[in-house]
Amino acid sequence: MLNAVTAAPWEAERSGTGGQATADTARRRLVPGEPGRAGYRPLAVTGGEAHRVRDDLTRRDLRPGWRRGARPLLVLAQLSDTHVMDHQSPGRVELLDRFSDPDSPVREAVGIVATYRAQELFTHQVLEAMTQSVRELGRGPVTGAPIDFAVLTGDGTDNCQHNELRSLITLLDGGPVHPDSGDPGRYEGVSGPAVEDGRYWHPDSGCEDLPRMRFGFPSAPGVLDAVRQPFRAAGLGMPWYAVHGNHDNLLQGTVPAGGWLPRAVTGMAKVVTPPGNLEAASTISRLAECNIEALLGLADGKRIRVTPDPGRQPAAGAASVAEFFRTTGRPRGHGYSERNLRDGTAHYAFDHGVVRCIVLDTVNQHGGWEGSLDVVQLNWLIAELRACALRPVMLFSHHPLETLVNDRRPAGAPRRILAAEFLDVLLAHPCVIAWVNGHTHAHAVTAVRDDRAPGGFWQITTASHIDWPQQARVIELVAVPGGLAVGCTVIDSAAPARYPGGDRPVELAALARELALNDWQVRHLISADGGGGAGTAADRNVILPVEWPRAVITQ
Repeated sequence: MLNAVTAAPWEAERSGTGGQATADTARRRLVPGEPGRAGYRPLAVTGGEAHRVRDDLTRRDLRPGWRRGARPLLVLAQLSDTHVMDHQSPGRVELLDRFSDPDSPVREAVGIVATYRAQELFTHQVLEAMTQSVRELGRGPVTGAPIDFAVLTGDGTDNCQHNELRSLITLLDGGPVHPDSGDPGRYEGVSGPAVEDGRYWHPDSGCEDLPRMRFGFPSAPGVLDAVRQPFRAAGLGMPWYAVHGNHDNLLQGTVPAGGWLPRAVTGMAKVVTPPGNLEAASTISRLAECNIEALLGLADGKRIRVTPDPGRQPAAGAASVAEFFRTTGRPRGHGYSERNLRDGTAHYAFDHGVVRCIVLDTVNQHGGWEGSLDVVQLNWLIAELRACALRPVMLFSHHPLETLVNDRRPAGAPRRILAAEFLDVLLAHPCVIAWVNGHTHAHAVTAVRDDRAPGGFWQITTASHIDWPQQARVIELVAVPGGLAVGCTVIDSAAPARYPGGDRPVELAALARELALNDWQVRHLISADGGGGAGTAADRNVILPVEWPRAVITQ
């Protein structure tokens, strides 16, 4: 589906867009620098990445000078997979992540487990740096039009805990944030001196850990105290909308928070090192299948005592939706309505001018990290699309098309809607022009079409705030002579290019981004041109033409 990509020489036309130039990657990019000790790389500043026109969906060229006649219909900032995290919680299973390390004998069997990252200490500060960036940028880099609203496309929290959710909402609204839990007087997570396990990064202790000894990670004395200090969040300063992700509804993004799990999450014992006789591949496979009894196999591992904290209570489903009504931001409920509260649902729609925005809930409440839809939601969507036959529609969800493969359900439960059936519905309604999502932690832009039907749409997937490159995206829908176009621009956070030391949130966010670049499990995939979560140039700063108006399919 990816045809030739051609650079568009628009830099000379760019003027008067205002905002913070350093956030706009069409002006400046941050890329891996030269490796130092043990291959550890700082970030380097390089020239911007010009927008490219993608012709995969339509062969109709944009007319010369189209920007002068362009009329902005919608400008939004997309944040995704922020994973605001209580990194001291007993409900996390960091100890399983080591089985994805380069020297693990079961790495090939288990893949990337992603239950521990050195940079996970800083998720509050990373989101703060990104909200500052969006607020200061203020306008779309392509058109210069003001950003109308922001959308968080799921996995706002990491472990569906109430304290994580309250921090997330306050970070986006603005206000006092306290990124700590348990004992306010000391750090109680896996990176502290109480955990003598070399598989974890220990920034300010004498533990001879693998990250520092083998992979060149830095020491950072005092950082465990710095990340727990309260600060006042700037907030987005604009309306923002929420989308449910699997980590917002399931423990570790996979397991429903039922049975004895809530007691364990709020309790006093945290297992930090697996038992020596653990059958790792089998345990991880059983957890992926939502068998919570597999966690009992970890009980014989080394544990530490932590301070119980009722704030860690799981907040999933209806309880999660209800929290978005406790806000100082706009709109109240952040897209969710009284109908959602009444029905226990998390899908909704709203208008922005002529554009219909439809938000889907692709989380399977029965468990599993991949997505799907239920029949009730599909029927609602079909009715929405029929009513919008003559209007452009933008979809928002957490999971992209290729990950709608989760058919998990108990015996007798209604069937789940998977990728093939869902795609048929979308292609049968040419009003759908774009689908914005996250989940994969990687930038990707794909033209989705079927030659047997008119239309097709652009799938725009944006990387995460926790893994490299820790970026967001500004998306601009504009009316142009002869149709529509979607402008996509990747943006960086307000964190400086290099960690200068210090304990301000933007400074700690700079350290987090550097650590993400050097994640020892995946850093070999990343180059100055992209790779890993950065994708390719065709997935980042692009202009996506759309034929419009389109033929209406009568059914």
